[in-house]
Amino acid sequence: MIYHLARLGSRLVLSVVLVLLVTPFASAAENDSKTSRPHEAKRTIRVLTIGNSFAQNACLFLREIAQSEGSVELVIGTANIGGCTLEKHATLAVQSASDSEVRPYRDAASGKKLSLQDYLKLQPWDFVTVQQMSALSHKPETYHPHIDQLAALVEQLAPTAQLLIHQTWAYRQDSPLLAKDGLSQQQMYDRLRNAYDANAKQFDARILPVGTAFQMARGTAGRTVVAPDPNFDYENPEYPNLPNQDHSLVIGWHWRKQGDKPRLALDFKHGNSHGCFLAGLVWFESLTGIAATQTTFAPKGISDEDAAFYRHIAHSVCTDR
Repeated sequence: MIYHLARLGSRLVLSVVLVLLVTPFASAAENDSKTSRPHEAKRTIRVLTIGNSFAQNACLFLREIAQSEGSVELVIGTANIGGCTLEKHATLAVQSASDSEVRPYRDAASGKKLSLQDYLKLQPWDFVTVQQMSALSHKPETYHPHIDQLAALVEQLAPTAQLLIHQTWAYRQDSPLLAKDGLSQQQMYDRLRNAYDANAKQFDARILPVGTAFQMARGTAGRTVVAPDPNFDYENPEYPNLPNQDHSLVIGWHWRKQGDKPRLALDFKHGNSHGCFLAGLVWFESLTGIAATQTTFAPKGISDEDAAFYRHIAHSVCTDR
């Protein structure tokens, strides 16, 4: 009896020792499995832009914006030519079809010169964007038949891609072109919005509502740009002084080198870092379906307050459509 109890006691002690020895290693292994669990693979989205400098503006910070959210990898093709109209893109495509030497675009990844046909077949694009040149964007008669030709080419050569209409933005109110056409900034926006909407409806395409985002930001209380600045002497400017351009989304007045002397120049159309950032946020949410408010990237020089404002604007215009 004493012998059996002794054996039982020995077994209990041995069991306790084994439990004490094994448990820490089991817990460590469990913790390791949690910490070393592989991350989910990123979703790849491929987009090809058929545009000009406005598409370049919209994509300037697009990759960094996506990287800050973390779940999407963007592949961006750029069939862009500065100042290019829909007519010129369509004409170049016709020329490329009969002349293999006509390759007006350059692939950013490989450096190769490509025709639009080449570019459309280069990747299994998820999206292809088109837009009108900004100076013609508010003139609906300038879109056809050129956008029709480009849409047909996209459907033929990139059949899995969704066509998107990049709604560009109105010029700043001190633009001499607005004065020449007798338009206010709001009138230019209203007309370009109607033109883009009509084409989106015709091709059953979604809008990238960048122009609407610009106009909403510009119309927000406390963010109106005073241009021209009544306190600045435009006739006799002194380098490096600039007029007050707080809250501008475009480059505006800047000093440009001309020979040995700097010259004050006005860029009333191209986005500055604020405008390019806002455009990129709109593109990010439109392409991914992920709220722009989920991103954290902001370009250098943009305050946390401004970055949060632009994310909110981008999300608002994307969810309102």
